[in-house]
Amino acid sequence: MIQPQTFLITVGLCFGHVAGAQVTYTGTTSADAFLAAGSPGNPEGSDLTGLNFGGAGTLVVAPTASVKGEFQSIIRFNLTNAVGLFDTNYGAGNWTVTGISLELTSNYGTGGVQPNNAIFPVISGGQFVVEWLAADDWVEGTGTPNLPTTDGVTYASLPNLLSGAREILCTNTYSPPGNNVPLTYALPLKPSLVADVSRGGDVTFHFYAADDQVGYLFNSHSYGRGNEPLLHVVAMPVLKILSGSFTNGAFHLTGLGGPNLTYQVQASSGLTTSNWQTLNSVTADSAGTIQFDDLTATNQSQRFYRLSR
Repeated sequence: MIQPQTFLITVGLCFGHVAGAQVTYTGTTSADAFLAAGSPGNPEGSDLTGLNFGGAGTLVVAPTASVKGEFQSIIRFNLTNAVGLFDTNYGAGNWTVTGISLELTSNYGTGGVQPNNAIFPVISGGQFVVEWLAADDWVEGTGTPNLPTTDGVTYASLPNLLSGAREILCTNTYSPPGNNVPLTYALPLKPSLVADVSRGGDVTFHFYAADDQVGYLFNSHSYGRGNEPLLHVVAMPVLKILSGSFTNGAFHLTGLGGPNLTYQVQASSGLTTSNWQTLNSVTADSAGTIQFDDLTATNQSQRFYRLSR
């Protein structure tokens, strides 16, 4: 929820950093890996829990009921450049994250298809969970499906990874869309995730099956070819009052918010009351600028204003 911003007409002017429309940062993973448990039906073995597959070209989600065994995946993004982009456009501390989404693509996206490497399950629709993890210090490793290693994160690493702060973000339905067709999943703006993203460091996501049907393969950053996992982060200017002045017998208020969003202009005779009067609704322009004229301000000894949404 956007916090209301207040302004007292007898105090003077309050200036902010003027900015334009929303800005979107898009980046791919800095590290990713699938974590395999193995099974009697997996040609690579019934116990893969200690093996690393960080150099694979794909990431996998499959349940314990899968003939090939359970697969989970983790991915990490570094958002230093995202914060730099938003600071450049809005000024440090003058922006807020308003949207986060994951875009995943697979060259094995057709239901019922067995991928070329038999270690993987048949492609199948179903549900999977996306979870945020505070643990970012895991090592990707170099293992591949044909040549697994022990130099990075493994299925056996999960208890340690999950021992820190974590939060389930959402459960999504995967419907195989066909090969090389991107799917985008909007993530809820939970405080833990937004705070992590806004710091501009590493952010880790964990994927696992939510039913016994899903067999989801999506390309890792090692695959390349333009189908890497992508994280889209949208930021807008923070809602604020920039200035106020009397013009032609009216009090003219200028504010800054999200482009084309509608806000409530509210007024009160004091800050100790919760009785704020809504004067009107006003829609920001395409640059996020909010303009409002209060024709009744001349009848007040003092008046506080705030913007709310």
